[in-house]
Amino acid sequence: MTLTIDRQIYSDVCVSKVVYWLSAQYAIERSLNGNTETLSIARNDGKFFNENQLKSQCLQMLNDYKLRQTIDDETRDIRTILYAKAFADDENLTLE
Repeated sequence: MTLTIDRQIYSDVCVSKVVYWLSAQYAIERSLNGNTETLSIARNDGKFFNENQLKSQCLQMLNDYKLRQTIDDETRDIRTILYAKAFADDENLTLE
């Protein structure tokens, strides 16, 4: 099975996480051509698998990891402030 992914939509981190979680059951070859990444996927044990079901699972995982990355990016500054406040020696710490 071949799955084509637009790298302008999904980052390398998102794709790498999907590949990692699928690697227990599938052998996955990655190739990058410009902004298009192609995943060639085959079962490790050679058994038949439902390609439509696997494609749906991959897309669901890509969207999940993309959303997680977006949330992480949007909340990074807030987490930094909370960490600084939590571990500060001075209770009157102000961040400018």
